[in-house]
Formats: sequence, structure tokens, C-alpha cells
Amino acid sequence: MVEERRKSVRIKKFITVRYSYEADNQEKKWDMTAIKDISETGMSITTHQQFLPNDIVTFLIKIPSRPLEWIEFTGRVVGSEELKAISGEVVAGSHITRVEFINLKEDQKELIREYITWFLTKEGGGKK
Repeated sequence: MVEERRKSVRIKKFITVRYSYEADNQEKKWDMTAIKDISETGMSITTHQQFLPNDIVTFLIKIPSRPLEWIEFTGRVVGSEELKAISGEVVAGSHITRVEFINLKEDQKELIREYITWFLTKEGGGKK
């Protein structure tokens, strides 16, 4: 049996997120993707580039319970690997990037916590 190392419950829920990072020319670049899974402490997303551990990324997310507002927060990259198809082949230009939330305000933590709790109580909640 594999020991669970996660600090909190992670749910599989695809939510649109915008992320910003510094490009090669030191210019901030924005991109959009979907969250693969999310917890109170972090998330996994698909990115077009590979990030290095400890890279800092800025995010804008819309939680379904607040669809009209973007919530801004930052995260520290824990890992970023090339995405592989079920066949084991690399999916060109796609990476799975794992991020740990940093400097979340208490209301942001509560919003994410409420969303995860709501999702888990729904019939068929996708706990991972």
C-alpha cells in the first residue's frame, strides 16, 4: 500500500485558471489552462512550458461559487514534468506542473476550503 504524502484532500476538478510567469526576456507572460486537481494547499495544472522547482507563478482563478470575480494568488512550483499519453509517449508542448500555494490570505483559504467541501458533498465528488 502506498503511503499518502499529501497534507490535504485533493479533488479532481477542471477549473479555468490564468497564470503569469517571467519569459526569457524578463517580460511577464500570461497563459490560460485548466486545473487538473486542487486542494487547500496546492494544485496541479497543465502548462505549455516546463517550470523549475521553486519558480514563483501568479494565478487568477474563478471559483464556481464566485463566477464573476478573479481571485489572485501565488504559488511555488514543486515539480513540472512532460505530460505523457496513456501509451507512454510524451505529449509535445505539455507539462503537468504541481504548485504549492504561498501567502494565501485567510479569506482565500476559506474560499478554496468551502469549494472543496461543497464538491465532496455532491453526489460523485471526485476525491483523489
